[in-house]
Amino acid sequence: MFEGLSKYLSIVLDYSVVLEYSNGVWFDELVNLFNDYGIDCYVNESFKSLHKCVVAQQDAKDKHVQAAMRTLMQTLLTTNRLHLVNTNNTEHFIEQVKDLNESCLLTTNKSIFAKRLVEKNVEYNHDVAILSPKGLKIYSSLAEMIKDNPTPAVSGLAKNNTFLDSDARASIDDIVLSTEGDKFTLVKRLSGGAEGMVFTTDNPKYVAKIYHKGVITPLRWAKLKKLVALGITSPEFCVPRHLLYFRGVPVGYTMTIGKGTTLSNVFDGPDAIIEQFPDWTRLDVCETLLSLISKYIYLHMHDVVAGDIQLKNALIYTSATQYLIDMDSCQIGNLPCPVGTEEFTDPRLWGRDFSGFVRTLEDEDYSIAMLVFTILFCGLHPYATRNGAETLREEILNKNFPYRLDNSNTEHIPVGGYDHIWEYLPERLRVMLYKTFREGKSYEAVCWRDAVQLYMNELENCVYDDPEAYKLFPCENYKQAVINVDEIRAMLEAKKARAEKGAEPRPAPEKKSFTNVPTGRFVSSSVGTSNSFRPVRFNDDEKPATTDSKPSSNSPFVPLSGSGSSKPVPEPVAAEPKKKKFFGLF
Repeated sequence: MFEGLSKYLSIVLDYSVVLEYSNGVWFDELVNLFNDYGIDCYVNESFKSLHKCVVAQQDAKDKHVQAAMRTLMQTLLTTNRLHLVNTNNTEHFIEQVKDLNESCLLTTNKSIFAKRLVEKNVEYNHDVAILSPKGLKIYSSLAEMIKDNPTPAVSGLAKNNTFLDSDARASIDDIVLSTEGDKFTLVKRLSGGAEGMVFTTDNPKYVAKIYHKGVITPLRWAKLKKLVALGITSPEFCVPRHLLYFRGVPVGYTMTIGKGTTLSNVFDGPDAIIEQFPDWTRLDVCETLLSLISKYIYLHMHDVVAGDIQLKNALIYTSATQYLIDMDSCQIGNLPCPVGTEEFTDPRLWGRDFSGFVRTLEDEDYSIAMLVFTILFCGLHPYATRNGAETLREEILNKNFPYRLDNSNTEHIPVGGYDHIWEYLPERLRVMLYKTFREGKSYEAVCWRDAVQLYMNELENCVYDDPEAYKLFPCENYKQAVINVDEIRAMLEAKKARAEKGAEPRPAPEKKSFTNVPTGRFVSSSVGTSNSFRPVRFNDDEKPATTDSKPSSNSPFVPLSGSGSSKPVPEPVAAEPKKKKFFGLF
């Protein structure tokens, strides 16, 4: 498969190759390629970030990814052929590797990285290899690859306004069938909305969403088919699992049900968040945000753009557990997301028919940035200002972001502790937020994830001296959780000391000699009988009743090196030291 890559001195490797082809002989061939031909491998920081996003979801279909990554890393690290470029930004990464001699970029059709290269119109004149189920195809440049694999136009189904349903409506006690023939009985109505109703079923794993009449268009049904085909089984993605029919007509789908309450009910100012989670600190907010960003990036890796990111489209159970809901509106491939929330949508897209175009990853980056600010500021919109314009829309269009990098002007920042949240944010996050909402710059989703991860690490390691930095609302008198910096630092130091002590090499155990060795040649090993551990004696010319020189497997006798032994028993061979497990990535 990869013989065509053996001529290169280095390969710029995209993580999508690991994710999509970890379970199969092709990946083994790739690892052998690096090993047999001594090829160098170049990756960037997003290679690690994407892998962390996959591992965090713990989806059954990705069970081979960790083992594949471990094998690849062990192969490259032990031979010093892995090179990490310290950036998450696609353009910066290409800038660093574009001058490599005899190099090739190895990627896939669904790759986030490849899509970024196309969207940003990056110049890359080295060979590009595309791995697909059909095999490997090598192009002489990125431009040639794009020409042969153009970005698909929006599906014609987007303009088809007919409906696939009929007058038959499924309700309580009705039986609906899946495409595979599985039966689901609708037991109890859970909720209802503009699109349909959600019922519990006789299968406790799933609930059923049954659409109202005049909702299932060809676009919606085609999208549901593709979402089911993704095979995502992580319970925190409430994606369609089975397509449902009633009397032969499409009526809806099954999904897992999320737990908790919507983000909008929690991140709605001091009263709401402190009432729902009174023990939360800044660390919990960061953990929630990191988990959410990782989920959306995971969707991106499966050719899915959420499209309508907003606080109502996710449930929160704990800071580590959230559920993405209303997944049937997502964009998958060239099947567009027909809806959007203006406050979370890039103003460049306002006024356009969302069903008439395919959104890009850069379009989603703006929504991710909105999510970052809104969660960090406990529900506040970045353009919410004090004594500003009459409408939020005006503030957004004018980029009236009221925060300053030097904290020089707090006149327009809403009261209630939001100015202090900004002051206590790390500089990297403040710069990224300012450049996004004041200057219109765009950052990739993995860059936001990396910045939040760094902030979370700093909070976990208690690097800030001021206890106010750890509060939900610093310098405010709300009844909120606080931490003792000195106490936590002492705990961290004690933990570090224990870890260092455990890592110290232990002295070899002292060899003990026993003087109470039984005088008989053999000792009974039968336990629980009246003859347990009783010496059994034989004459020198007697042997146990076996067919060879070794005791039979059924014999209750175990030879010892006693003085009456006719042959000395060899010293036991020392066991080989166990190989250390590989836990790191780079």
